[in-house]
Amino acid sequence: MPPNEQPHGQYHQAHALVAGLHGLRGFHPGYRTVHALGRIYRGTFTASGDGAALTRAVHFQPGATVPATARFSSSAADPEAPLSPVAAIAVKFYLDDGTVTDLVSLNLPLFPLPTPDDYLKFFAVAADPAARAALLAERPKIAADIQKLLTTIQAPKSLAETAYNAIHAFWFENAAGQRRAGRYHWVPEAGESGQPPADLKALPNETLFNELEERLEQGPVRFALYLSLAEEGDDLTDPSTPWPPTRERVLLGQLALRRRTSTEEIGDPIMIHDPTRTTDGIDVSDDPVLNVRRGVYEVSAVNRGAGWKNQAAAAAAGAS
Repeated sequence: MPPNEQPHGQYHQAHALVAGLHGLRGFHPGYRTVHALGRIYRGTFTASGDGAALTRAVHFQPGATVPATARFSSSAADPEAPLSPVAAIAVKFYLDDGTVTDLVSLNLPLFPLPTPDDYLKFFAVAADPAARAALLAERPKIAADIQKLLTTIQAPKSLAETAYNAIHAFWFENAAGQRRAGRYHWVPEAGESGQPPADLKALPNETLFNELEERLEQGPVRFALYLSLAEEGDDLTDPSTPWPPTRERVLLGQLALRRRTSTEEIGDPIMIHDPTRTTDGIDVSDDPVLNVRRGVYEVSAVNRGAGWKNQAAAAAAGAS
């Protein structure tokens, strides 16, 4: 099977997941299924050189500097909804051969559910408190993880002072053919801060983006990219299971963001950020949630396209 190509059944699953998300969060034509509210920024990624021992990926080699964009977003499906405590950074690395590779990260340490089927089961009972409670009672680890996230997550106070985790495991192969698994982490140069979710929700939706852009007027906003290396016994397929914080971390490089940009300027109006879009020297793991995300994003993009057409038709009708 060619790299990143999904079995036909996974696309059926992806359609079901997007439908479940629409049922849970609503459908907003022209916008992403989740993370509808976001802004994009342009910068560069410069490799530390230390990653070359782990992977032959070109953007992690000594001396490599590549253009990059980063889309920061709130996880809400409604672009008019109050800001969510869950924030994301989706980075595109533009490689010298004309290809791109993506890295999608959240300010969460884990996903609460380990498989796509678990999400489908949860979506099916989400609107029924008794059925939802029964499902969680059957899965005490999931119930505990959800409760922990709800009670401990800090909302961003600044997008530039938030750490982000890619959550999934990937395989890295160096020039000698040696393989090692790892998970990515973005660490902000400005340090970390947070605030209660209720405080963030009370602020205007543009607050975090405007604060980031005020920083950019003073100079680049930087994040260090680290890779935590798996050890024997670490689960490579379950995104609901964090690895111990004592795992060895390797500095892969630094992202420096300099200004706001747009899909129009970039020339990529759909702009899918696909965490399975890797490059030579990096492979996806067998994590089922990771592997279904490509299909979910493609289905969501089709829905966004339909939304654009509907909006254009409505605008044309209004002008006539």
